[in-house]
Amino acid sequence: MPKILIIETCLVNHGDDAGGIAHEAGETIDVNKDTAIELAKYGRSLYLNKADDPTKTKLYSATPDMVKAVEAAAKARAKAAEEAPV
Repeated sequence: MPKILIIETCLVNHGDDAGGIAHEAGETIDVNKDTAIELAKYGRSLYLNKADDPTKTKLYSATPDMVKAVEAAAKARAKAAEEAPV
């Protein structure tokens, strides 16, 4: 299952009975191949790994800078969650 970066808030159908789950811009999620390419075609997501991108030119892949920014944001969110009062 490809890991994608959501670049525009949207509903993502994960193939379960929920019908669709809202994901915010900046989130990374795992989805099946069909869902990944559809979201990319409609400008809602980018592939985090170029090997997952089925296009010859890797049109729908995130740049290395974007991937670094996503990783940094994830670390910052985790740190903030640890430091948050309970």
